[in-house]
Amino acid sequence: MSFSLLPLAPVDVAQIAEVQALVYPAEFCESGDVFRKKLALSDAYGRAPIAFGHRDEEFGLLVSYAIAHPWHDAAPPPLHADDWELPAECNVLHVHDVAVAPTFRGQKLATYLVNRISEEAQQAGWQKLTLVAVRDSWPLWERFGFRTISPHQYANEPGFWMSRELSPGNG
Repeated sequence: MSFSLLPLAPVDVAQIAEVQALVYPAEFCESGDVFRKKLALSDAYGRAPIAFGHRDEEFGLLVSYAIAHPWHDAAPPPLHADDWELPAECNVLHVHDVAVAPTFRGQKLATYLVNRISEEAQQAGWQKLTLVAVRDSWPLWERFGFRTISPHQYANEPGFWMSRELSPGNG
């Protein structure tokens, strides 16, 4: 199989939602409007969200995506917030989601996406990434260098608020 990496924008939300629905239970799936906001809003310094996905070359379908947006390190962003807005001061890049359609797992697509988000974050001047590890994914995120800040309920399931410092050489 062959894949091409492409930047994602609000126009890609329908395909992102298709992958999301394959990967997560309904209570984790956010509306298209929330995704569009998360892909469109830049912080006060003009730092935009970072989003990439892989498209299957044979069928032209989006098979993976990663979305990260400016945020603050005080607490994770809310899930399903229709009135979602960025905080006045953003000091971290929050990895909102990394998802790979089940049929395409095992090909290191998630690893590539996490590494690309990290590289782009460093180039944009971010010094820290955060995320909420859900569905027992925290060991995976620890392998990427994330450390637990605190337990965190997300979509009524236990999860972990995690962070990773970015510095030269560990993008």
